[in-house]
Amino acid sequence: MTPGKPRITAQIAGRALHPLLRPFAVGYFLAACAADLVYTQASVFVRHSVPEFADITEWLLIAGLVMAVLAAVVATIDLLGERQFRAIPDLRMYAAGSALVMALEVYNLHIRQAMGADAITPTGLILSLAASVVLLATPTRNWARMYR
Repeated sequence: MTPGKPRITAQIAGRALHPLLRPFAVGYFLAACAADLVYTQASVFVRHSVPEFADITEWLLIAGLVMAVLAAVVATIDLLGERQFRAIPDLRMYAAGSALVMALEVYNLHIRQAMGADAITPTGLILSLAASVVLLATPTRNWARMYR
């Protein structure tokens, strides 16, 4: 371990877990947003109201939330286990952005389970787009540098 590099608390086989889990959550959320865009723009789905396609987005949201919770737990373990992680300049922005994305996606999943495919247009799409924008705008550079 090089001097100045933090000790990774949550790891498996010598690899940090957080940078392994987070891309899955981001990928699932972005895939759900893309599926919403396809659903709303493809007239055949809207005309025939295919609820099976809406089920795909629910599964993507569930998988994304599971991975996001796992990544949050691992990040918390790293934060509690190493002081250098707590000194990251944009840590609060990173944590707030991640929490906001999770809140948006939990609500997104809730309305989809309550209303089915009807929740996608326009509310589900707006929530997916908002979560994607927050994901892409959340600073991750300093956080990722700590794991290298």
